[in-house]
Amino acid sequence: MGKASRMKGARGEREVVRLLAPCVPDGWAVRRALPYELGHDLRVVDELGNVVPGGWAIEVKRYADFTVGEVLRGPSARFLDWWAQASRQADEVGRAPLLVTRGDRRPWWAWTRHAFPHIYPHIEIGLGRDGRVCGTLLEPMLEHVAAYMHNQVEEVIALRGVDA
Repeated sequence: MGKASRMKGARGEREVVRLLAPCVPDGWAVRRALPYELGHDLRVVDELGNVVPGGWAIEVKRYADFTVGEVLRGPSARFLDWWAQASRQADEVGRAPLLVTRGDRRPWWAWTRHAFPHIYPHIEIGLGRDGRVCGTLLEPMLEHVAAYMHNQVEEVIALRGVDA
């Protein structure tokens, strides 16, 4: 991968961080992976800087020629590779995969194993015995992401053994 490609990927990750940052509870943050952290691109960390248990392992793919049609027509081998990478990395850390994709001058799409309720447009792709992938536009689902993240606070408090 060339320097220009890495820089474009980093810009895409920073863009997704800016979109997700308002969704996390006070004191929490969305940040890019540090150089020594293997696996998924973005982490949600609590006020102590610890990666929040549960939640998503977020993988970001920003390619000039990506369109949602590439998923609808196939899905393409490239998209299937991205999904396999996101799923594998999520499984390694015990989180759910969230693949976020965008092409030039196009909106961000979020891809998960389960559909977000009441958010349209919505795409569902069957992958045979590997289950399904559900996609929706990222920006309309940010409110749902925020509600999910705020519910995570209770789980983190319970894991710490602290009374709410």
